[in-house]
Amino acid sequence: MRAFIALDIPFFPDIGRVQDSLKKERVKFVERENIHITLKFLGDIDEAMVDKIAEIVEECKTQPFTIRLKNIGFFPNEHYVRVIWIGVENGDSIIKMAKCIDSRLSKLGFKKEKSYVPHLTIARVKGRVDISKLESFRTHLFGEAEITEIKIKKSTLTPKGPIYEDIRVIQL
Repeated sequence: MRAFIALDIPFFPDIGRVQDSLKKERVKFVERENIHITLKFLGDIDEAMVDKIAEIVEECKTQPFTIRLKNIGFFPNEHYVRVIWIGVENGDSIIKMAKCIDSRLSKLGFKKEKSYVPHLTIARVKGRVDISKLESFRTHLFGEAEITEIKIKKSTLTPKGPIYEDIRVIQL
């Protein structure tokens, strides 16, 4: 099964405003129910691995914390946009957990990440996009979210988009 480790984030009204400003662009929006911050993409895993992955997440978890979602960013950069995302202003706890999970999973054969930037993907770009429409959101505070759990999620790809299913929930 295709899986990843994530933090669910509520859909703030201003995320909808950003998406509305891009309606005429060639982008695929992340559905409201799928908004999350990925800690680690696992790819295709055997279901038998879920318990070991959950143990590693337990070992790497922190205390509950609050994050501030602020600013708009682009991957790989603003001259060649493929992903539009919202940043995490105070993401130290997320970075700490992601690095711990990545390091421990690499010992099980998972690919080690080169770098990690906590972010909330809101759209994937399918062609050229006019990012000047997003200028007012460049330094915008979208909201705060209380992080109290980490989820291991199954991702089923469909023609209408991915369907995510929680397969394990770890409380902080």
